[in-house]
Amino acid sequence: MRQQHLLVHSVPYVAANGTVERASVVCKYVEDAGTILPPTAAGDDHQVWWTGSFPCRSDGTLMVAELVANAQPSPFTVFEGCNSQHRFSNKPEEYNQTGYPDHFEKVTHYVTLIQSQAKVLDANVDARTRRVIPPSEPDSVFRYADTASVRAEIVATSARLKLRKVAIVGLGGTGSYVFDQVTKTPVWEIHPFDGDDFKQHNAFRAPGAATTEELRRHMKKVDYFIERYSPMRTGLVPHPYFLDEANVSELAGFDFVFVCVDKGLARKTICGYLTAQGIPFVDVGMDVAMDAETQQLDGTCRVTTITPFKNDHIAGSIPMDNDESDALYRQNIQVADLNALNAQLAVIKWKQLFGFYEDRARSHQATYTVATQSLTRGELAARSLGPEPTVRGDTAVSAIECAGATG
Repeated sequence: MRQQHLLVHSVPYVAANGTVERASVVCKYVEDAGTILPPTAAGDDHQVWWTGSFPCRSDGTLMVAELVANAQPSPFTVFEGCNSQHRFSNKPEEYNQTGYPDHFEKVTHYVTLIQSQAKVLDANVDARTRRVIPPSEPDSVFRYADTASVRAEIVATSARLKLRKVAIVGLGGTGSYVFDQVTKTPVWEIHPFDGDDFKQHNAFRAPGAATTEELRRHMKKVDYFIERYSPMRTGLVPHPYFLDEANVSELAGFDFVFVCVDKGLARKTICGYLTAQGIPFVDVGMDVAMDAETQQLDGTCRVTTITPFKNDHIAGSIPMDNDESDALYRQNIQVADLNALNAQLAVIKWKQLFGFYEDRARSHQATYTVATQSLTRGELAARSLGPEPTVRGDTAVSAIECAGATG
């Protein structure tokens, strides 16, 4: 077993040239709290992947009817180190209603079906080599397997986020939601920076639900969130202090940084250092205010992306004014849903940069406006950190249209 997949190696089959070759059958083998789910509950009732060329009957004709598949190769990376050429779908009539009862029945059926044709040419071939290959799991930051990626069949895509070090500067309303999302990715080390305590008002603008006892402990924000997420993963490194000119160099060597601060001078120091060091980052910001007449809220969420390939827009996109006495921030209303949205936009952009999501527009500036439910993007970049998509022009589309768009 590897990465929540069951592999049956050395399955003999007839290749197109009439020779007997061997390949592997691969299927999901999903765990849930220590119990292996049956195929019917694992999100993959009856299909398997196949690592060899398309199997043939003993007379050399393709087994298309038996395996209900297109004989043309469809390469797919199941997980790192396991590449499939084909995917098969076959289910005995007795399992049409219930599906395979267990993995033994499932893989035995496929192995018997495929190797039966090879046995016509060589009666001695058999997938039962008597050689047991022990389970092999790569190093993981998670304390239990990421079965969500397995069920969605995005294990190889998720692995693109296996960065060495990611920092989150600021664990306020937006930063805490960024932290929530990044902890659920395979980043090796996540470093939150924040010198504030976790207070009662923070509980209403953060993921999860704090207890009264936790609030009475007056924990640092970084300690509170690390304590909350440590049961799920390792690699959480707390920094219970603010960054300034004296210690901003602690960000040296990071693969990516989320800047979620609310003070202009701090933002200027951090963004300036990251830009000089060529460290990619996103800076987030919110501007929400109440209309005095209607007493309704309006405002914007901003996500600005800076990379070594695109940073000439920083001065015109990121506010870095001297906001002494926090006058601006005190006037800016913070609301949990907008904090969460701001964070999600930032995380999506991060994932685009490293090839998890498609990034056809390559926009490095996005602004969501509440009253019009519009998402405007701009500041196009010629390059990204992930696959090279096609550049598209600046657009402003409604949230409903954007939900179904690919760029």
